Amino acid sequence: MAQPFHIRPFAPTDADYAAISAIGASTPPEYALDYEFRTADDWRSLDDSFAQVGRSLVRFVAEADERTVAYAYSFEIAWAPPAGRYWCVIRVLPGYGRRGIGQRLYAQLLAVLRERGATAALLELDDTLAVLRPALERRGFHALLRSWAFTLDPRTCDLAAFAAPDQRLRGLQITTLTAELAHGADWLSPLHQLYIAVAGDVPIPIHPHPAPLPAWLAEQALGLPDSLPDAFFIVRDGARYIGMSYLHRDAADPGRLLQRITAIHAEYRGRGIALALKLKTIEYAQQHGFHEIRTAVESNNPGMLAINAKLGFVRGPGLVLFVKEL
Repeated sequence: MAQPFHIRPFAPTDADYAAISAIGASTPPEYALDYEFRTADDWRSLDDSFAQVGRSLVRFVAEADERTVAYAYSFEIAWAPPAGRYWCVIRVLPGYGRRGIGQRLYAQLLAVLRERGATAALLELDDTLAVLRPALERRGFHALLRSWAFTLDPRTCDLAAFAAPDQRLRGLQITTLTAELAHGADWLSPLHQLYIAVAGDVPIPIHPHPAPLPAWLAEQALGLPDSLPDAFFIVRDGARYIGMSYLHRDAADPGRLLQRITAIHAEYRGRGIALALKLKTIEYAQQHGFHEIRTAVESNNPGMLAINAKLGFVRGPGLVLFVKEL
């Protein structure tokens, strides 16, 4: 017989952060849901980002067998309209499924969303949780889009088969953050403006807010152990930044690069700039001995899906984003 469990609000204590980190880390990285983390520092950073902008994030945990075995949380989506849509995440520790814990956590979140007048709830299922899809559909959820992981062994990509990136730019210039720093450029403000301009066009952006503080972008570019300013590529039209694509090292595998974002200002799209940037990232990987580049692309981004196919990226595990109108 399944043992009883208890649901309570999350407390911002070292113990609770350690507990949800252990649950997050119980899932293989390739199956982690968006805004789901493996370390207490990453969870705290997420919570701090909401505190800084005066927005709320609601989180519950479930306890059984004198330990924390599941969590659920939600926050309002602010990076893209319309207002009133809430992002939801529910994760149950392996071994504690089929006890009704996830169902109770879902009911708890749904009650909070209805109190707040939410118009829709969005949540993801990774491939390992596909068995739950019928239950979601019975509750009124339907698939909105799919996001796939893609990997490329850069050693297998023949860059000579493509026109040199610079030949595609028609007067634009690809540079790196390292080069901009060397020239003493005022890089952070224009780069932040570019990120704000393009973030809303990314279906699942890497930051949960539409306008993260410049300090967050500076940390991404320079301040993290995995930051690679010489692999932070920027497209310039004169002094204006109009495109970006940057890589991080993967802490779990020193031979792997993580492609965080490739984005072009709306005024410059359709000119092959994104492909030119991707070629630069592959060239970097080849020159520095990396064996893999990992990225993710959503099903409603046919342009980037086509670029990945052209370059030889291999599609891997994915997530399905579901929505329920409230």
